[in-house]
Amino acid sequence: MLKTGAWGEFIRYNLVGIVNTVLGFSIIFSLMFMGISPILSNLMGYAIGSVVSFFLNSRYTFKLIQTTKVQMLKFFTILLLSYLLNLLMLQWLLELINPYLSQFFSAVVYTVSSFLLAKFIIFKDT
Repeated sequence: MLKTGAWGEFIRYNLVGIVNTVLGFSIIFSLMFMGISPILSNLMGYAIGSVVSFFLNSRYTFKLIQTTKVQMLKFFTILLLSYLLNLLMLQWLLELINPYLSQFFSAVVYTVSSFLLAKFIIFKDT
């Protein structure tokens, strides 16, 4: 069993994140390989990953039995904010480095910001 508390949640959040990352980057890189722009590929990968993320994180990471529409709305708002931070970083990095590396580095911004916002705003009472 994983540790309880914020560190345990952060570990579980990152385990869920691994699943989302594999799914999201598979979508992103496949679309880029097919000639779709890095920005549109990024949007599509994160959109699909966001839905998976909500269900896995609410049940597994933060151990909610039932979720509310308000939590869902807050979660997707948080992910949108994290995505916008990710997008800003991606656009900046695309001018500096390889587009595939840009995707990886901008994902760090997304991961850290989305966990902190989810933990302290959406699931703060869990």
